[in-house]
Amino acid sequence: MSTDSIERHRKWTSRLKLPYPLVSDPESRAGEALGIVRRIGLGTWRVELFRRTTLLVDIEGRIAAWWGKVSIRGHAAEVLRTARSARLAT
Repeated sequence: MSTDSIERHRKWTSRLKLPYPLVSDPESRAGEALGIVRRIGLGTWRVELFRRTTLLVDIEGRIAAWWGKVSIRGHAAEVLRTARSARLAT
């Protein structure tokens, strides 16, 4: 999920050959609801970014697991283990 447009997400999905869709949230409504928007002050400017977060969503659309502090090394394997243990992946 990011504030990028749907078209930009389509390009990323195609370029990276992702087997799942990316979520566009240009007004940060979902990000705000999930508590993953981070605001940084840079002088007189204020920048809003999404925190690097992983949500594992089950087939019914419920959040099955949440990682708020994502360390790149080993993270994908951890998510896959969790999905398999919850029977969300094969």
